[in-house]
Amino acid sequence: MTQRRATRRVIVSLHDVAPPFEAAIQTQLQVLAAIGVRRVSLMVVPNWHGAHPLHSSPSLVKLLQAQVAAGSQLVLHGFEHRPADHRPFAGPWLSRVRARLFAADAAECLTLSADEMAAALRRGLACFAQAGLPPPTTFCAPGWLHNAQTLAALRQEGFRSLIGMFTVRDAQNHRRAWTPAVGYMGAASGQELGVQILNGIVQQTALRTASVASVYLHPQRDPSGAIVRQRLARLARMIERDGWQPATYAEVCGDGDQ
Repeated sequence: MTQRRATRRVIVSLHDVAPPFEAAIQTQLQVLAAIGVRRVSLMVVPNWHGAHPLHSSPSLVKLLQAQVAAGSQLVLHGFEHRPADHRPFAGPWLSRVRARLFAADAAECLTLSADEMAAALRRGLACFAQAGLPPPTTFCAPGWLHNAQTLAALRQEGFRSLIGMFTVRDAQNHRRAWTPAVGYMGAASGQELGVQILNGIVQQTALRTASVASVYLHPQRDPSGAIVRQRLARLARMIERDGWQPATYAEVCGDGDQ
C-alpha cells in the first residue's frame, strides 16, 4: 500500500502593507487569487515612516477588512518601518551586519529599548483599532531584524508569535519552527540579485524536504516585473503540481488570530 504524503503548506506573505503601496498590494492580491492563493498573511505597517497612518486610507482599510473576512491574517509589521533617528543598531552582530548591508532604512526594532518597543506595539494596536481592524497577535519586525528587547516587549504586550525570515517563533516560550523562505525583496538591483541567489539555494535544499515554507513579496520597485512573475510561476507549480496548500502563519501556529 502506498503511504500518503503529509500535506505541505505554503504561507504567502505580503510585506509593507501601507497606504503608499496600496495599488501594488491590490494587484499582488489579484494575481495571487488567480493562481489559487486567496488567504495570505499581510504584514501591515500602522504608520508608514510616520506620515501614512492606516486610517488615512479608507480604501486600504476596506481592502484589509475584506481580506480578513476571506480568511487572511493581519500581522503587525513594526510601527513606522524606519529606525529611530541617530540611534545605533543594538542586537546580535549578524543582525547588525544585515541591517547595515541590506536594511539600514528599515531596522526599526534594532534602535528601540524594550520600553520603547512596547510603546510602539501599543501605538500600532491603537492604529488598528482606530481603523476598525482586528488586533493582531503576531509580529514581524521590519527587515526581519529584531533583538532581545523586541522579544521582551512582545512578551510584555501578550503577542503570541514572532516571524523571522526563516522561522516562526513562539514569543512566550521561544519555541521555534523553521520555515524555508523564498521571495522578492523589492531592493536595489545588487541586493535583489543576492536575494535571488539565496532563493536558488533554498529552493534546491531546504524547500525539497520542508513541510511548511513561505513565499514573501514586497510592493517596492517592480512588484509586477519579471522576477516577481517568475516567483509566482514557481508558486503556482508548488500548488498545482506538488500539492502545497496555501495557509497563513495563524493556521500553522494554531493561533487562530486574524
